[in-house]
Amino acid sequence: AIPVILLLALVLILPLVTNALMGGGPGSGPGETEYRVERVTLAQGVTLPGTIEPTQRLDLSFTSPGEVTLVAVNVGDNVTPGTVLATIDDTDLRAAVTDARAETDAAWKDYQDARRSGQSAAISAMRSAHAVKAQALKDAEQALEKAKLTSTIDGVVAAVNVQRGQLAGEPGASLGQDPGAADVVVISRAFQVKASVGGAERTRLAKGMEAVVTSSSAKEPLRGTVTALGVVAEATAEEGKPSAASFPLVVTLEGQPTDVFAGSPATIEVLADAGAEPALAIPVEALMMRDSETKGMVLVRRGTEPTPTDVTLGSESNGMIEVTAGLNEGDVVVIFPMTGGPGGAVGPGVVAAQPAEEPKR
Repeated sequence: AIPVILLLALVLILPLVTNALMGGGPGSGPGETEYRVERVTLAQGVTLPGTIEPTQRLDLSFTSPGEVTLVAVNVGDNVTPGTVLATIDDTDLRAAVTDARAETDAAWKDYQDARRSGQSAAISAMRSAHAVKAQALKDAEQALEKAKLTSTIDGVVAAVNVQRGQLAGEPGASLGQDPGAADVVVISRAFQVKASVGGAERTRLAKGMEAVVTSSSAKEPLRGTVTALGVVAEATAEEGKPSAASFPLVVTLEGQPTDVFAGSPATIEVLADAGAEPALAIPVEALMMRDSETKGMVLVRRGTEPTPTDVTLGSESNGMIEVTAGLNEGDVVVIFPMTGGPGGAVGPGVVAAQPAEEPKR
């Protein structure tokens, strides 16, 4: 019995060879092109789903109860370090600082008197008393500072949960918010994408690798760099499946993109193996037939005739596929346009010709 692959070869390639023998010659077929085999670098990408997040986020809340006296920003406002966002009435807090300072001064005087007395027990007691009062003063001063919410980063206001005249500083007091919700949230203008990578792909990745990020809100693909890659596996489990190990990964986007939003889904393509050695490769559409992942057939220009040639295939990337056997550097592969079947090819496992991309060197 004639193998199916041979029958396909006869059906598909014989008319092309016959055309050449009858004087058709190079370029005689409509859309026929040639590709000279050369060594190219095939960077294998790792594609991951992720979530866009700001590189910095401030969740600021009043820690002492008080009436809100000022809300200086709205959602979307730009802020810089030192920008005052909101304040509460600090009258009681200022009084607490004054009282704490007076008590600390008095404790210091008592400590000095004890030292002059020379009584070790009194000295130790007064030293401890002064330390307690000094800590109370420090706490009172910090509480007064927190009566004013101030940004410490260059960013954008993402949430405002307080209004002037309302009580703040107690859980859920501001606008009926859930306990624990921040009064004002500020995020940076720089963004990152967080994702998880499986154990098998983890070995191909490293910090510093380039990445391309796409998001529905971004008009163009965004470039970034892998800035964090976990070394401790996190177990993830799906119902009905055994648990699998994954590692956290962070890609920091270049610049300050204005068309991405925190919390949005994104797709990361890490350009792994970018340092791989160049290999012989041809456009995928040059394959006249492909009967497996590693076996195929191309037409090689030898003299004036396109000759069917078996090839052994390797990795595939960006429309190019590695050829590990069957071709030499400098060989000319003939690409014929074909119609029908998946991808434009006739019959199963046969790859159709498409406009070839310029190979990456």
